[in-house]
Amino acid sequence: MSRTKFNGFEKYFIQTALKHAIEEAEKDVLAVEAEGKRSIYAPGYFTMVGKEIIDKVNDMTLKRYQD
Repeated sequence: MSRTKFNGFEKYFIQTALKHAIEEAEKDVLAVEAEGKRSIYAPGYFTMVGKEIIDKVNDMTLKRYQD
């Protein structure tokens, strides 16, 4: 049986992991800039991309578990 939509737990797990990864990536960008170096990513880039991915996960979740 193949499932195409995430259930509530899967959605929670994926979104929690994404939020953690976004926070860490943003910290890394700020740390590079604090050292006086240039990052190839602008601050806020991972937040913007992460939000799009989180929205996509929500769209790919069963309706009863969507926000």
